[in-house]
Amino acid sequence: MNRSYSYSAQFAFDAVHRLQSLSRRPSRMIRLFALIANRFAVPVSRRLGANHIVKAHLYGHTLWMPTEHPLLATLQIFPQYNRPLGLAVEAIAATRGDNSVITVIDVGANIGETVAIIEQRQPDTCSYLCIDADENIVELCQLNHTGNDRIEVKQCFIGENEGSFVWLEDDGRANPSTKLVTEISSAKYDKLVRLDTVARPFAETHGHLSFIKVDTEGYDFSVLRSGSALLSKYGPALYFEWFPKLLTGLDEKVWGGFEFLKQLGYRHFVFFTSQGDFYCEISDPDRFFLRSLASVTERENAFEYFDVFASISEGVRNELVERSIAQDIRPPLNKA
Repeated sequence: MNRSYSYSAQFAFDAVHRLQSLSRRPSRMIRLFALIANRFAVPVSRRLGANHIVKAHLYGHTLWMPTEHPLLATLQIFPQYNRPLGLAVEAIAATRGDNSVITVIDVGANIGETVAIIEQRQPDTCSYLCIDADENIVELCQLNHTGNDRIEVKQCFIGENEGSFVWLEDDGRANPSTKLVTEISSAKYDKLVRLDTVARPFAETHGHLSFIKVDTEGYDFSVLRSGSALLSKYGPALYFEWFPKLLTGLDEKVWGGFEFLKQLGYRHFVFFTSQGDFYCEISDPDRFFLRSLASVTERENAFEYFDVFASISEGVRNELVERSIAQDIRPPLNKA
């Protein structure tokens, strides 16, 4: 790992997030103090935190992360962020016909927060295959779940055009995205591998596949298409990021991935805002519906993307909707 722990970076990191929390207090004076203090604390934290890692207590776990990681700040603003992931696995557990292990593949696992979320809600009931392209992030994922022998972590680039050269583009927020290489240069690069290739041994070992989560900055449908054999054979529930703007930039139709999934029997969907709120549910969405929903993300001050749950089973979808409505901090925004 090319980063180290620093007490000063930890102190500055904690101070910034305490001030961010204070900036949302009811008292106007406290909010004003926190906002002013944070103007000085943030640049200090960035300087002290450069090339270091820190720890934060989230989802019942102590998670190591790069100092610039946005998760803690996001949760302070949107405490329901990522909650649908845990609810999705709860719905799968509630509707399964036996007590077999729930098998989870996490593509774009990052520091392992998905595992922490699921373990908090469904402790000791899942086995995981965590995949990420960044070798340093993979090391943090392994570190965060040391001692859990139900977790396997792999470093590789997942996509449908197996063998294509790719590289990572750092976004400065510990969430780099994969980019295709048009010509080989001195930049560090790797090759794409299909999800079918990487995850088949994991699925065959367990004899089934329950859930696949994908978060790959616009490449989610490419990842899912690369796992078409697994999806056809096992029919796992899916949870992926639908980011219309990024899809358009990749010359993908916003509805294209849904039509691919429909061919494999995925008919039932739940849409959550990027902030973690239940938005709507639908079966067999058509192009008009999907284009209309995509337009919501283009509105000023709207959220940028949807998190989508997809299932072959209407019962699992309905169970997730019921749990989402029952636990939502805010009332449902819509129903299709």
